[in-house]
Amino acid sequence: MILLTILFLSLNQIGVSSTDTGSGFPKDMNLYVTFPPILQHHESLALGHLRPLGWQRRAEAPIIEDSLNIDPERFYNLFVRGNRSVVIRGIVSPMDVLWTDTYLSKHYGHLNVTAAKRKQRLVDTLVMTPLKTFLQQYRQDDLYMNTIIPDEMKLETPFPSVINCGTIRSRLIEPILWISAGDTASLLQAHAQHTLHCVLDGRKDFIIYDLANHYPREFDLVKQANGDLFSRIDVDLVNAYKYKYLHEAPWYWTTLREGDCLFVPAYKFHQIRAHGRTLALTIDFAPTNIREEFLGTDCEKNPPVYVPLSQAPFLWRYEHAVRHLSKRTITSEDVRSYLLLLFGANEELHREIFRDFYLQVTDELDKKSVALPTGTDVWKQLNKDEPHEEFMTRDHLKNLSADSLQLLADILQKSARIHEHHKHEL
Repeated sequence: MILLTILFLSLNQIGVSSTDTGSGFPKDMNLYVTFPPILQHHESLALGHLRPLGWQRRAEAPIIEDSLNIDPERFYNLFVRGNRSVVIRGIVSPMDVLWTDTYLSKHYGHLNVTAAKRKQRLVDTLVMTPLKTFLQQYRQDDLYMNTIIPDEMKLETPFPSVINCGTIRSRLIEPILWISAGDTASLLQAHAQHTLHCVLDGRKDFIIYDLANHYPREFDLVKQANGDLFSRIDVDLVNAYKYKYLHEAPWYWTTLREGDCLFVPAYKFHQIRAHGRTLALTIDFAPTNIREEFLGTDCEKNPPVYVPLSQAPFLWRYEHAVRHLSKRTITSEDVRSYLLLLFGANEELHREIFRDFYLQVTDELDKKSVALPTGTDVWKQLNKDEPHEEFMTRDHLKNLSADSLQLLADILQKSARIHEHHKHEL
C-alpha cells in the first residue's frame, strides 16, 4: 500500500466461487456495540487476557475532533506537521442511500476487485473477483473487499476538501475502497504513509496508540519492504501474559459513522473494527518533512461542497484490475517527483523501498517477459557517486541530471502504456 501494500499478499487472479469457505449464514449486522469496552477484572487472570485488543487497559480519552469547516492549511499545520490524529465529523457525503448492494451490482458489478479473508492475517491471499460476485457473497462468507477504486466509480466518490489543494494534493498516493459485513477486525498496524480514513456507510471503531517509539519491540512486529509495520498480536484473543506492554501503552479511541473521517499519521499504531455493512474510503498521501511550509496558492476560500474523486491527481490508478501509475507520459522530472514521494519525511531513501516500488511498476512487464534492467541495475544508475550502497540522500536525488533519471523514465513509460502496445512494441 511499494507504497500501499497492506500485507504480505499474493494476488491470485481467480474468482470467488460459491464453494469458498464461509458459514453460509447471514453475519451479525448489529451496529450497537459498546466501545470503548467496559473492563472486567478477574483476580485469577491478567486484565484482558484472551479478550479483544482494548480490554487490556482503559482508554485515555477520545481522539481530538475539529470542525468540518477546517481548512487545508490548518489541517496541515496542526495535524499533519504536528503528527496528531484528528476526527472531522460530516466532512464527506454519506453513500448509504446511493451505494446499496443492488445499485453497486447493477452499475459496477462487471468491475474486477480484490477481496481477502474478513479477519486480516500477516500472510493473506487476495482473490480477484467481479464486484457483483463479491456482493452476492460478502454478507455470508468470510470476505471483505479492499481495492483501489476503479476510475468508473470515482465520479460518485467524494474527494474530501481538506486534502484537495496545496501541499497535500501534490502528494496523493492512492484511494482504497473497503466493503465489509459483520464484525471485521484489522491487524494492529502502522503505515509508512499518512492516511485519511472516511466512513461512507456503517460504523468503524478505532484504537490509536500514542507512542514515542515508532518500532516498539513489545508489539512483536513484522516490517514490510515498503516500511509498513504489522503486529503478530491476535487482536481478537490477546495473550495478556505474553504482551504485558499493552497494560502500560496509552490508547485513544473514536467511532466513525457515515460522513466522518479520521486522519492517522504515518507510523501511528492503530487497529480498526468494522460493524454491520460498512463502506469506507482511505486516501494515502506521502509524509512531508516537518520543516516544509504549507503551499496553498491553489486553495479556494469557498471550495465546492462536493468534488468527485476523479479530480484527484493520485500516483496510482486501477486499470485492468491492476495498479498502474496514473500518468501516461512520464518524463525524467516525473521520476524525480515519484522518488521524492518515496522519501516521505526522511532524508534518505533506502534501497528496499525503491526495490518494492520498482517491482510493482514492472510486474506486468515482467509477466509479459519484456526485457528490462534489474532493479539493482537501475538503483546503481540512480545512486552512482553516492558513498552508500543501501540508500541515497534527498540532496543527491535533487541534484541528479535528467540523463541519470531517463533510464527509469523509459521503463515507467513502458509500464504506463503496457495495454496500448503489443509485447514486441514495448
